[in-house]
Amino acid sequence: MKLAMKLFFLPGNLAADLLGATKDDDRTMIRMLIDMLFWNAVVVVGALVIFL
Repeated sequence: MKLAMKLFFLPGNLAADLLGATKDDDRTMIRMLIDMLFWNAVVVVGALVIFL
């Protein structure tokens, strides 16, 4: 289960690290934004591949 969570949060954690965010609140907001954008894009591309 921990591996799945690490993989799910990986894009957001990488972005927060690249931006140098150190405060927990800053990292959380960056991670939420990037994770939502990334996983939404994955779902949309996956749906397009399946249905087109």
